[in-house]
Amino acid sequence: MLKKIVIVSLITVIISFFCGDRATDIIASIFNIMFFSHKTPLNTQKLFTKEELRLYNGIEKPNLYLGILGYVFDVTKGAKHYGSNQQYHIFVGRDASRCFVTGNFNEEAISEEVVDFNNEDLRSINHWFNFYKKEYTRIGKLIGKYFDENGNLTPYGKTVQNLIKEAELSKAKDNLEKVKFPPCNVEWDAERGTRVWCSDRSGGILREWVGVPRQLYEPGSKSFRCACINEHNEKLGQIKEYDGCGTKSISCFVKEQN
Repeated sequence: MLKKIVIVSLITVIISFFCGDRATDIIASIFNIMFFSHKTPLNTQKLFTKEELRLYNGIEKPNLYLGILGYVFDVTKGAKHYGSNQQYHIFVGRDASRCFVTGNFNEEAISEEVVDFNNEDLRSINHWFNFYKKEYTRIGKLIGKYFDENGNLTPYGKTVQNLIKEAELSKAKDNLEKVKFPPCNVEWDAERGTRVWCSDRSGGILREWVGVPRQLYEPGSKSFRCACINEHNEKLGQIKEYDGCGTKSISCFVKEQN
């Protein structure tokens, strides 16, 4: 999953540079292919009702099936995790998408609802979805909230997929922003206050330059974060020096903002 985000992040930079106004639509299409395309032939996909899926619990029927975001996966090979009386048996025979993120396995908390999730939660449920795509066989779709009786996405299903794409794209943009403006290292000392400094790997961004700590302001906002700046990125954002921080200083003690 992380590799996908890194790859898309790099592609985003290239597309944004060369494609201008068309970049957003192109990037969205790439996300659709990388995060929601499936190799399983459509003519082999079974459509399950909730009643049918409930039977695949290892008791009424020997196989163990579970649903996530409306897709059904065969997790029989993971019986030591999903079998009767095992920790994750609560997911079997149903779509309990919400519980993958909340971690609440109480029966009354079982739900398919995820449309109210924030971006972090949406990325988390997408992580689980991609885990099942990689580790288990997708065998069908569940008729109901995400798919209709013809196997087509419902309005709810489309909304959730779009929200997930937006959440992943937001993360990719955040990663690009950190590459463009690497975060400073920050530490606090009771006697000396807050220290900010730059290194060739501050903010977890390994690079060939160090830079100097500066206030990087959000467009149209009074809020800022500390970013490492050099001659290549100083013109790319709204930058301000810290009071009392030398022009070439890579480490500064900064005053607390009121």
